[in-house]
Amino acid sequence: MAQQARAVETRRQIVVAAANLFSRVGYERARLNDIVGESGLTRGAIYFHFQSKDDLAAIVVDEFQATSMRAVGTIAQTDTYGMRQLVMLCREMGRLLVDDPVVRAGIRLIIELHSGEAPIPVYLAWIEAIKYFVTKAVEDGDVPPDTDAEEAAVFVTESFVGAHVLSYAVSGHDDLPARIDRLADYLVTALMPDERIAARSDLLGARWTPPTEPGA
Repeated sequence: MAQQARAVETRRQIVVAAANLFSRVGYERARLNDIVGESGLTRGAIYFHFQSKDDLAAIVVDEFQATSMRAVGTIAQTDTYGMRQLVMLCREMGRLLVDDPVVRAGIRLIIELHSGEAPIPVYLAWIEAIKYFVTKAVEDGDVPPDTDAEEAAVFVTESFVGAHVLSYAVSGHDDLPARIDRLADYLVTALMPDERIAARSDLLGARWTPPTEPGA
């Protein structure tokens, strides 16, 4: 059991090291020798778990997608209304991009390796999740009933990805939390009538601290 636990820990160490490198220099410039140096492990340890840089990139992308979907699931289970869940999702994905190297590398790898390809599964999953929250907001009476939930979801996804790319270009993500907060406030004012905004005074200008467990 101890040996298995060490193997899991080593594998995680390699994935995080690769993610840190991919997020800094991108896929093309990252070399396996650089990942070895980043991890602090031997080349043999890397090859025991992964056969190539491609394998590592695929794992990073898979883990990024899984992490983002866990965030969606956790937020969907919170006992609150749809528009707040939508704002929570925007801010949580922004937080993950700043704090989690696998998420940061995963979204960069998707942009680099799948440019020109459509559809990209994780973006489709985001659109479906956001569509769910917008539909719930309509049912809550916070968003007008004639709102096209899918169109709104596509717009939110495009806006979030754009905020991420621009933030990385100009500040290396230092200003991403502020950009995501601004995006969330614009979504509230764009989707909700003034009287509903007044009734949901916790939405504008607030930051979300993620719950420690679903429903917290």
